Amino acid sequence: MIGFKSTLLNATLAITAALPFATVGLFTSAGSAQAAALIGEIQFKGGFTAPSGGSQITFSQDALTFTPQPITPIGIDSTTGNFSAFNSGNIGNIISFSSKVADNPFIDFGYLTYPGFILPGTDTSSITDGLNTFTLTSSSYKLNESGLNVGIDVALFGFFTSATGEISNGGGNLTFQVNNTSVASLNTILTGGGSISNLSFSGGTFATVPEPAALLGLGAVGGVMVMSRRRKSFVK
Repeated sequence: MIGFKSTLLNATLAITAALPFATVGLFTSAGSAQAAALIGEIQFKGGFTAPSGGSQITFSQDALTFTPQPITPIGIDSTTGNFSAFNSGNIGNIISFSSKVADNPFIDFGYLTYPGFILPGTDTSSITDGLNTFTLTSSSYKLNESGLNVGIDVALFGFFTSATGEISNGGGNLTFQVNNTSVASLNTILTGGGSISNLSFSGGTFATVPEPAALLGLGAVGGVMVMSRRRKSFVK
């Protein structure tokens, strides 16, 4: 019996001593994932393409389109996290509000000489390379009346993919304003198959990844399970 207790004690101490090293490895892994993944917040606005001018936006009951395509630049006002590497992006279209569609590439983030401005000779490769992107999985909109104006709030849901292929959950919104109208008037246009154009917008997105504390909790549970299994094997 004394030999059994000694063996069990030594095994327990060995596992306990190994836990800090497992914890360190866990934090290292979490830190590496966060360093590679896009995380933080980003605020943006409409861009400008010379000589055609500002982006043209058309809003309908089931879609939101931006022109010119294939490149419609957006400017970035402010960022947090590792989004600070970007000052511009290329925004695509919302294919459908009403039905589930396949993942919809929506924004490709990058860097332009002048934020959100494409002038003749501007290198646009960083905003068309398919790296550092936000992909839509779903979207919806709401019309909000404010005085004599109506705000169109478009909710965005999806995920970010970094240049290294790391995925982080994300979401955000786009806000448009239509002056001198009402929600009832806009709904009449939209439900009748019409659309609204000549809009300007502002918006933002954010990205999150699992917290290191959550990963540590999983590691601690794993350590306890290992200790439990070892103990059962010794009892046998």
